[in-house]
Amino acid sequence: MFDIGDEEIAAIADTIHRKILTRFQGGKEGYLARSERALAEKFGAKHCLMMNSGTSALNSALVALGIGPGDEVLVSAYTWIATPLAAMLLGALPKLVEINETLTMDPVDLEKKISSRTKAILCVHMANLPCDMDAIMRVADAHGIPVVEDCCQAVGGLYKGKRLGTFGKIGCLSFNNAKNITSAEGGAILTDDFELYDRCRLWHDCGTFVQEYDAPVKVPHFAGHDFRASEIQGAIIWAQLPRLDPGLEGLRQKCHALRDFFEANRTDVKVMPHNDIPSQATFGIQFPTVEAYQEMNKRHPEIKSVLETADRHVFTNWVPLVEKRTYRDDINPFRNSPYGNEYHYDASAAPRTLDILARTCTFYIPWAQDPRETVFFYDKHTR
Repeated sequence: MFDIGDEEIAAIADTIHRKILTRFQGGKEGYLARSERALAEKFGAKHCLMMNSGTSALNSALVALGIGPGDEVLVSAYTWIATPLAAMLLGALPKLVEINETLTMDPVDLEKKISSRTKAILCVHMANLPCDMDAIMRVADAHGIPVVEDCCQAVGGLYKGKRLGTFGKIGCLSFNNAKNITSAEGGAILTDDFELYDRCRLWHDCGTFVQEYDAPVKVPHFAGHDFRASEIQGAIIWAQLPRLDPGLEGLRQKCHALRDFFEANRTDVKVMPHNDIPSQATFGIQFPTVEAYQEMNKRHPEIKSVLETADRHVFTNWVPLVEKRTYRDDINPFRNSPYGNEYHYDASAAPRTLDILARTCTFYIPWAQDPRETVFFYDKHTR
């Protein structure tokens, strides 16, 4: 959501001029280390580890929790494909959980979907929309199941005054070019658990055993990948982080202006419910039926439902998952598990999710746009 400006250019130039491009060249005072400390402080977490992507962060989080072949991971049906594939790539079985009208994981359906095989819950704060973390944590704690928060599309967001990503065992962030702050690509994990942090370090850097980190690794070393971030990514995040909260506050002001207007002046549509209105940074409207939305869309084809505008985030379009396909059949969790046939990803897997997305319109709100202009535009185009 941010453009690259003079601050980012200066930080990038600094890393290049000093010829310090990797974490281990920068050391404790490098941009990566400084950004991690700043992120941990801002979010109120004990540990932060930056990586090369939010996808790597999700995968690392599940590794840290010990998720493996045959395990079941409950995942929101409205997200990006990286969320369920983080489980599938470890030989685990993703099971879809319906969303409710907040466009986030439905705690009621979550409890229904829990089985004896469920080993983790991956809730998703989509498009700056916070899940009902009170309800989700009650369900998770009652069953003794760890929660991973996918905050990739809600970096810096709040739920009842607390940062998203700090309710469950691990929070995962993304810094790609469509996120609240961006280093083009990049990601991070947040956790208060030193052992989980160590396990993420080992998984994200296969050479951890010969590298120097701020603190020594205290868990046994195991084989890992290379998901390391660069000093350039750290530099960009370091430059952007001070602008994160002001940007989100601007979005909240615009959303509150839209909410006030629509609730006072429109009876044909409902303002999309939200799990924490004071922190609301995304605005949407909902029609009572899909047919009612379609009638409006005939008059105003420029206004599209989430099902149409965000089709890449709809589970029926996730080709590798729908087809249950990995690069080799002998490591395919659906073929190797006796329960594999129980998991499916066609429209019947989460029908309520599809209905809600088909009659909901969320609106892109530019960070710099005046709230009054925002209200006028959306009122004009939904009449």
